[in-house]
Amino acid sequence: MKHEAQLEAASRVPRWSTPSHARERLAQEIDSFVRAAAEASAEPGAALALKVTAGLGKTATALRVVARYGEALLSRGHVLIYVPTIELAERAFDDFRTLAPGLPSRVIRGRDAPRPDERQKTMCERAEIAKKISGYVASVTEALCRGQDKNGDFVRSPCASGCPYLQQKDVPGPHVVFLSHAYLTVDPPLDYDYPVVLRVVDEKVWPTLTRTPHLSIDDLMRASPSSFPESLRGVLTRAKATVVDGLQRDLPLHDHLRNSGIGTEQLQHLAQAEDRSRSYLEIGPWQSAETVAFCVETFDAKSFIASRRRQRIFERLAERETGHCVGLRLLEKTTEHGSERVIQSSGIHEVDRDAPLLLLDADADPDITQRVAPGAELVSIQSPPVADVVQISDLTLSNSWLLHLERGAQRRAAVLTILRREVNRAAGGGVLVVATKSVLRALHTDLGNSLNGSDEEALRQPLLGAEPRWFGPRTQGVNDFESYASVVIIGRLQPGVADIEASARAVFAQDELPIRAHVSGPLPPTRSRMIMADGSVREADLRAHPDPRVQAILAQSRECGTLQAIARLRLLSPNREKRVVVLSNLPLPDFPITRLTTLAALDRDLEQEPDWYGFDRMEKALRATMGRPVCGTRLSAAGLAADLPRDFETEPGAARFRRGRPTAHLMSLCQRVAAANRWQITALVLRRATGGKPVPAIILDDPAPLALARRLWPDFTPQLA
Repeated sequence: MKHEAQLEAASRVPRWSTPSHARERLAQEIDSFVRAAAEASAEPGAALALKVTAGLGKTATALRVVARYGEALLSRGHVLIYVPTIELAERAFDDFRTLAPGLPSRVIRGRDAPRPDERQKTMCERAEIAKKISGYVASVTEALCRGQDKNGDFVRSPCASGCPYLQQKDVPGPHVVFLSHAYLTVDPPLDYDYPVVLRVVDEKVWPTLTRTPHLSIDDLMRASPSSFPESLRGVLTRAKATVVDGLQRDLPLHDHLRNSGIGTEQLQHLAQAEDRSRSYLEIGPWQSAETVAFCVETFDAKSFIASRRRQRIFERLAERETGHCVGLRLLEKTTEHGSERVIQSSGIHEVDRDAPLLLLDADADPDITQRVAPGAELVSIQSPPVADVVQISDLTLSNSWLLHLERGAQRRAAVLTILRREVNRAAGGGVLVVATKSVLRALHTDLGNSLNGSDEEALRQPLLGAEPRWFGPRTQGVNDFESYASVVIIGRLQPGVADIEASARAVFAQDELPIRAHVSGPLPPTRSRMIMADGSVREADLRAHPDPRVQAILAQSRECGTLQAIARLRLLSPNREKRVVVLSNLPLPDFPITRLTTLAALDRDLEQEPDWYGFDRMEKALRATMGRPVCGTRLSAAGLAADLPRDFETEPGAARFRRGRPTAHLMSLCQRVAAANRWQITALVLRRATGGKPVPAIILDDPAPLALARRLWPDFTPQLA
């Protein structure tokens, strides 16, 4: 399927349901899936992904259903509910405890998470050193906290007794467990005498699962340690050289290795040898803090990481025997000493499929979902927003445009004018403003706001009375602004092309076709649509990546980032009038726009102007001509060219302007221009003594319009229209 056809299909008007019907269907889908998990009747590896409009209550519904079947589920094992952050995990836990106070439930907190009883302290007293050694030891707990020494004696470190982090590991029995997305890639502290019987993953999860590490060519080709098997050194040398050669020539890497005599079994042996020959960090809880610090400081972490990445490359190359290896790419990376050639090894962590998996995501994409959870059924439940939505159609308001060294301040001044007006219009009802961090920083500076303190604290200062936030995952699942009256979106989040291509290679690492790279310059424009609230569809331009898989990743940050920010106002069943102002011409999928306007029109509070292009041109023309104040003009094509020659240089040019603007339209347009500028306007009809078609005309700001008209156009007899 062609890329443009995909975009066009994706922009069709969705099948919307009323909020009540959508919520009913959502409850039915979740109930059916969770009941099957509770009754052990779900298919092995069952997975359901629900694409649900933000605000329909997907999280609350899931919690209610889990509470309903909680006893049956816990009789079989654990229920794990993953949310983006520990803060959201704590909120969900509190909500669930209200629903089901009798069911055993808890929050899993990481070592560096704040203690629930003493927020200024972390769960682990040695969280900082634990983070440093993570991955370099088989078990952080056994290395720092408690374990057996060389004599087989069980030893605890001084801080292990009463440690709130370790206490989580010792909680017996099955629970409904709330934890952050980070625990999808590591084993959480559970009672593993009981299996997991249901996993619920709330909100977008693929960014947490993707990995895009680099390995320099020097580290790939470096001589192996003496512990590496001698019998494999020859094939290791050939494999390394073949990999680099294949990447340099952009060859199908799996085929190239097999054609060079390096088979799957050999690659598997190389991966195993890398793992076994690697020297791990050797520390234990019986050692003093000083000794542990010394061991960590002197550990060769660089060689360890390089070995682990070589192992992953060999594992990746052993996964298939033919075709391209999408996840591996050769690129030039800038360093502090210049640049170096590196292998980017991208991939996605697989979510455990040992239990039914329920994915809840307002931004769920079918192709990405299949890579996160192969075989998952995707069900879309959509409901339209209830709000007055105005969007500009002429500018993107990109970071580079708003932060331009010479013109940026003037452009941001227009944004601040719009924001100030929206705050006044909300009349204390609350306004949320969302932009990139760099744009928010510039707006604060323009207003003279101090940026002292932490970056996030500084950026959260009110902007003209509006609450600032920035695009990104921290806006997901937040209900703090559901009572606000308005949201103003400034620009959009546009990751770099290299970054989105790297993410695409990670998500689609198992694909057979390579990712098509965009070489240079801006992304090419393609046709898209804007859905209007009246049911019509407007043509729009969208800069899209030529590879639809990369475009799907880009849309997750750009389009979905904007929609997630808007959704913080919970627009599906509002208890008050809501207003959305989108200061970007980015087409938003499945999001109806009440009105399109321009930045200049919005700046001047003329968003209701139906013909802004005509308004802007006529206003400029009527302000002055040939250095004189304009007193009037005829509205025919010939009259515009004769009376306003600076702006309508030729009669054919004036005729083109008139095309599609009948006399009544043009007269009304001039009246609106006059009203916006507080000009007095008089509409006239000019007639020739010899007869013929009457000519429409206007006179501006003159107490005797008929007399002035006779002087301006002596060949005509003026009459009031």
